[in-house]
Amino acid sequence: MRPGFGHVAGGIMALVTSFILALAFSAAATPLVIWVARRRGWVVRPRSDRWHRRPTAVYGGVAIFFAFVLTFLLSGPHPPTHWVLVACAGAMFLVGLVDDAVDLKPQVKFLAQLMVAMVAVSLGVGLDREVIPWPWVSIPLAVLWLVGITNAVNILDNMDGLSSGVVLVAGVVLAVGSVLNHFPLVGPLAAALAGAAGGFLIYNFNPARIFMGDCGSLFLGFTLAGITILSTNTAAGASSLVMSLLIPLGVLIVPIFDTTLVTFQRTSHGRSIAQGGRDHSSHRLVFLGLSERRAVLVLMAISLVGGLGAMLLVRFATPLVTLVIVAVLAVVLLFFGLYLSEVKVYDAEAARGRRWRSPVLDSLVLHKRQLLQIVVDMVMLAAAYLAAWLLRFEGQVGAQGEYLIAQSLPWLLAAKLASFWLFGLYRGQWRHISVHDYLQILKGCLVGSLVTVLILVVFYRFAWYSRAVIILDFILAYLFVAGSRSLLRVFREKVRPKEGIPVLIMGAGDGGDLLLRELRNNPSLPYQPVGLIDDDPAKRGMVLHGVKVLGDRNDLERLITRLGVQRVFISILSAPEDGFEDVKAVCRRLGVECTRIQPIIKL
Repeated sequence: MRPGFGHVAGGIMALVTSFILALAFSAAATPLVIWVARRRGWVVRPRSDRWHRRPTAVYGGVAIFFAFVLTFLLSGPHPPTHWVLVACAGAMFLVGLVDDAVDLKPQVKFLAQLMVAMVAVSLGVGLDREVIPWPWVSIPLAVLWLVGITNAVNILDNMDGLSSGVVLVAGVVLAVGSVLNHFPLVGPLAAALAGAAGGFLIYNFNPARIFMGDCGSLFLGFTLAGITILSTNTAAGASSLVMSLLIPLGVLIVPIFDTTLVTFQRTSHGRSIAQGGRDHSSHRLVFLGLSERRAVLVLMAISLVGGLGAMLLVRFATPLVTLVIVAVLAVVLLFFGLYLSEVKVYDAEAARGRRWRSPVLDSLVLHKRQLLQIVVDMVMLAAAYLAAWLLRFEGQVGAQGEYLIAQSLPWLLAAKLASFWLFGLYRGQWRHISVHDYLQILKGCLVGSLVTVLILVVFYRFAWYSRAVIILDFILAYLFVAGSRSLLRVFREKVRPKEGIPVLIMGAGDGGDLLLRELRNNPSLPYQPVGLIDDDPAKRGMVLHGVKVLGDRNDLERLITRLGVQRVFISILSAPEDGFEDVKAVCRRLGVECTRIQPIIKL
């Protein structure tokens, strides 16, 4: 039975009260910690592997911890499991505090984290039988989750305001979700955590006046991980396992994504996972041209979208619909991670020796892209097939439909993957995808669909299968596979540094097209196209690869002055060598370098 309006209103008031109290306590306590830290000399000075540029106070986690605990004590009563969570979070806070003071060895710190997590799980902060009925699975999984998320939030604390901002967003989403899903007990904890992080964020946002230290990041991570476990337990009684796990995964998408990216990159470059550095997703976004503030805000926005999206899926979508959407988004995140991994962040430290390597990663992932291509295609093909069934039957496939999907999906995957191999789709590179590749994908999807129909006719007489599903699957499979293989190129062309030497390109034909492609695809070239000029009046106002044709050679002087152009490229390949003397004269008079692009092959 759903609670009435009075209960809902009371739950909302409890959340608002907890959030405001924690926010006020944290905002009031943080300046005091800053004052004490500066008086005592507790500051972190700039280092090569850190992002800050001036001495900054530490131990901000003390303010976060006491703000949360005071709010918890004032907002009682609480069930026993909440007391266990807060007590164990306090123990994790002490582990971080000792680490901040004496710099514990990574093995000692991990062992302490493991012990705290095991105590928490043994005292009730673990996955219920409704979530996972086998204790030999649920107990290690809960311990792994607590320790993993704790360290993920700790690793995320690499840029001003990032860790506290993401925890603020995650806590708000979990608190709102507790009201919408009628699980009010977890809400005040999440709201208090969000408020404590938000009050600290006022002083931690770029440029930060204080850092939280490990005492803050370990406390926030452990508490957030424990709250997600408690919310999963309450949600599991009203939904499937997949749906109950969705909101925790959604709100924690940023720390999970960042930790995965850093782990793979450091492993592949022979670096210790525990070693610090400027190789996080936030740093890579800054290297791509974003400011520090904007990079943090982008990651906070991703966390908000992940949490709210998961909440909407839990409330309004079926498990099959959710599975399709999550599969597509997972592939998008995978390629975004691959794109970020191409950003060079280790040049300054290239001289350091390689400590260890992972043969599995080297051989299977980093040097065998075909394996990754096959896995991605399998996910996209399965998602397309499920989506075709859902579209045909308006989201409700029923028990018989699920049986037919399970019966036919292995055949479909085998047929289409074999067809893709036949048409050479695993011999190319995604970054160079072209019209030819799109045609090959179309052929592979078509042949794969025809082979699938043939198999279903021979083995099952096509009984109970829908012809419309096959047609929809062919269309969706092409869109999903072609779209996924285009993601790297999209990211390279759209998510790229906006800074560089401003250049003007003369020629909006084939030569301009080739030059723009090279400038877009070669990150080592320090040029930023700001416009095109072309003597053909019909091309004025046209856009080529996102760059607009602004005029003709008569507008050259005006455009150079207005746009601050430092170099002009003449990319008209078919014109004679002496046809641009007036252009070169204007460039010489304005002190701008002018370069003629030569054709690759001369007759």
